[in-house]
Amino acid sequence: MPPPVVVLATDAISDSSSVCKPNTLDQCLPNPALTSHQVREKRSPAERLDKHRHIHQQRRANKLKTRQDPGMPGSTRTVPSPALDPPVTSYWGVEPLPLPSRIAHIKQALVNGHEAALRTSWTRLIAALRAEVDHIEGLGMHLIPSIDFADMHNANQAGRFGDALKRYGVAVVRGVIARDEAEAGVAATLEYALGKTARATLSDPTCYDLFWSPAQIRMRAHPRVLAAQRFMMGLWETPEEAQLVPQYPIAYADRIRLHGAEPSLKPETPHASRQAKSADDWLAQLHSSGGLIVQVDNGSLERWEPDGYHCSNANARNAAHMGTYDSVFRGNWEAYDPWECASRVSATPDLYNGHGACSMFRMYQGMLALSTIEPGIIRFLPSPKLAVAYFLLRPFFSPKSPPPAVREGPAWDAFLAPENWELDSTQTSIIHGAVPGHAQRLTELWHPHLHLRRSVVTLPTLQAGDYIFWHPDVAYHVNANFGRGADDVSVMVYVPAAPLTQTNALYLARQRKAFQRGLAAPDFDCSGSRLGSEAPDGSRPMEEDIAAFGPTALQAMGLAPWDVPESKAEATGDSDTKRLSRAETEVIRLANIILFPDTCM
Repeated sequence: MPPPVVVLATDAISDSSSVCKPNTLDQCLPNPALTSHQVREKRSPAERLDKHRHIHQQRRANKLKTRQDPGMPGSTRTVPSPALDPPVTSYWGVEPLPLPSRIAHIKQALVNGHEAALRTSWTRLIAALRAEVDHIEGLGMHLIPSIDFADMHNANQAGRFGDALKRYGVAVVRGVIARDEAEAGVAATLEYALGKTARATLSDPTCYDLFWSPAQIRMRAHPRVLAAQRFMMGLWETPEEAQLVPQYPIAYADRIRLHGAEPSLKPETPHASRQAKSADDWLAQLHSSGGLIVQVDNGSLERWEPDGYHCSNANARNAAHMGTYDSVFRGNWEAYDPWECASRVSATPDLYNGHGACSMFRMYQGMLALSTIEPGIIRFLPSPKLAVAYFLLRPFFSPKSPPPAVREGPAWDAFLAPENWELDSTQTSIIHGAVPGHAQRLTELWHPHLHLRRSVVTLPTLQAGDYIFWHPDVAYHVNANFGRGADDVSVMVYVPAAPLTQTNALYLARQRKAFQRGLAAPDFDCSGSRLGSEAPDGSRPMEEDIAAFGPTALQAMGLAPWDVPESKAEATGDSDTKRLSRAETEVIRLANIILFPDTCM
């Protein structure tokens, strides 16, 4: 087998300003005739660099053909070609939005040959969900496991904690950062934020586009944070041949949440009047008319796409070459293992390059509390298996009778009964709650069997220094209108847990350049300018500040290479590091070539 193709971190591809977002849905749909895996196998590094340049030039040319849409300030819309489906100009509304016709073809291909199995699996799933919702409602916040940082190496406690984590998909590691150390970051964060142009959006008024504040960088580099990430990623089922190294966590620069912040930090209301509805308006309407809404990160349409999480190779035997959700789409959701990670390493969760769509493989989404966080701010749907199987299968089924006006009583029970639902004989292009470039949404209106008002539970009180982890498929909701808790301001830093992989190393090269220039993280700004620069701030930590936390902190930020141990030999560095397999050693070697080509070639 030829060695895998490695793309070096050259300026041609590592500069975030050289990657632009597609302007229309049709431009960002991948070519169904050629998968990304085939592209990687057939192109040499030089050809791939030429392809990047060609795509960049083509997208620049496409921009010249676009015109401003007066109904959506700042958006662009391309005049559609008669040979293509018309582009989508409004993503949000009360009803699910029909997508281009190729989505219907993708759905039909998933169903073909599995119709009978899917019908019976749907019946079993509805019954299991009913019991699942009752179970979650009965336990409430008490089902969410927690472990003290000091007890992570206690085999008995770690075992019980790991079992509960795998059952519910969300957990808390207590006391990762000393309370006074965490609380010291609140004032520093507010002082840093007040001097920036970044604002929250109207649809999410507590999430701020800041990436390089002292508290954020400190939390990503802190040795106890990295130790907690290693512990949590070690709870996944990682086969020896998997192309990732969970012992080597890498930093993903995400945003920050400020609840109860000063008025000067609040989102600004656009001055221009808008006759048509913007994306923020549509989302607000969806919240008000669709009832409770939760979201699932790491892609939406990608979970059904052959170039996303789904593998079109029906004869695949190795887990790394199978689709993440194959068993669900084949009518055997009971066999689906949310904690199998080999297939996720090769998945593409951001086919449509949406703002904030994650390009890295994250084993957990995570937040670290810098202050006391009262119950009610963050809620989760703690069902990483059944809820995921349900929202994956929901687009293939339709009710025979419409829902009653009242969502309770015998009529409502009859509506939810499996016999009232049937597999669509001809699949439509609707995927409920999924639109290109946005997170997956689950709503009471579109996903009634989830009973979101009963199944979504709040976290217990978090103290400053506590660290929340949740599975990448677990749905959650952040209450942006929640009042102040015990502190005047509640501050949470997004700190996901991501392992070292070849793809993650490629992203880390781009993120490193954004850090050095003080620009927004690559997933959040394609132009390098819309969100403003944090470079002029003298309090922004630099490489020497990260070095104070040790070599593992520099490695996590892509600022220092990893030692490459012999296969199955003891890895150097942190005592938590386990023995490495041959596949892991190869990942480390490739990551060093990507990030430090001058010293490794």
